[in-house]
Amino acid sequence: MQVVIDIIIPVFAIIIIGFVCGLTKIVSAESAKALNSYVLYVALPALLFYAVATAPIGELTNWDFLFANLIGILGSFIVTVFIMIFIFKKKTAELSIYGMNASYGTTGYMGLPLLIAAFGHDAALPAALATLIHNIPVIAIVIITFEWARAKNDVTSNNTFTFLKNVFKPVLFHPIMLSVLAGLIFSIFEIPLPNSLDIFASFLADAAGPTALFAIGLALVNQKGIISPSILTKKEVNTLIGMKLVFQPLLTIFLVLVVFDLEPIWALTTILMSALPIGAETFVFAQKYNTLTKETSMGIVISLLIAIVTISILFVILINYYNLTVI
Repeated sequence: MQVVIDIIIPVFAIIIIGFVCGLTKIVSAESAKALNSYVLYVALPALLFYAVATAPIGELTNWDFLFANLIGILGSFIVTVFIMIFIFKKKTAELSIYGMNASYGTTGYMGLPLLIAAFGHDAALPAALATLIHNIPVIAIVIITFEWARAKNDVTSNNTFTFLKNVFKPVLFHPIMLSVLAGLIFSIFEIPLPNSLDIFASFLADAAGPTALFAIGLALVNQKGIISPSILTKKEVNTLIGMKLVFQPLLTIFLVLVVFDLEPIWALTTILMSALPIGAETFVFAQKYNTLTKETSMGIVISLLIAIVTISILFVILINYYNLTVI
């Protein structure tokens, strides 16, 4: 119970404050976009860079952690795609957006702040690596799928270079990828961070969690009109939420407890990250490719509201199971 009071309530209280500030117009709800950009392009990359750059290289090659996360993500993605093909009779590139809804969580905006609030610097590295693993593979699949479909439909263009650029540029230049790659250079070559860079990165890193949580609450103001009784009858949305909040965590728990051997903090991070609600960036890609925007918006909002309860319960259970001490 003390964990709920000390860690979970303060974390979710920041989301509520963001929502109230937007609802009462203390802060404009339209500011959510600016805050999200700040988190995605400035604060979160600084946190990931700092966590990776200051970590021993041996901790970065935790293969059991990598595969436990990756198999859980891709497992939920692939099973969802098959469900959409054989049960809902869906086809074409939109299948990747369904898969993204079922496997891509709010790792950077919710999971990472929650873990660092509970365990401090000890959780920074596994949380940072999990954020990378949960982001890059799924984003890459979505981009490749749609660019491949676009190239096939565009009979007037056979430019391989353009296709490759459209596929790899967004992945390689994604702020999360760039920040981790920069951190890897410091870690691999054992380059100590200059004091000025250390202070600069740590200051920005400290701002990532609270700002991300506040932005989530603020963004909910623009989405409040989405929720209606008719949503409960949308089987596709309910399926996606079930895959993200139930199937992926159960698959990951099996992998962590039965298949792979992980230290407690790494195991807890793996399971918790898998149980997070549908990530907001899923809507960015749905909007970019003009596919499933309404379904994705509904899934994000509803899964977040459900996850406030499920994450709280799961977090307490995991802390007690692994006998971890919160800061």
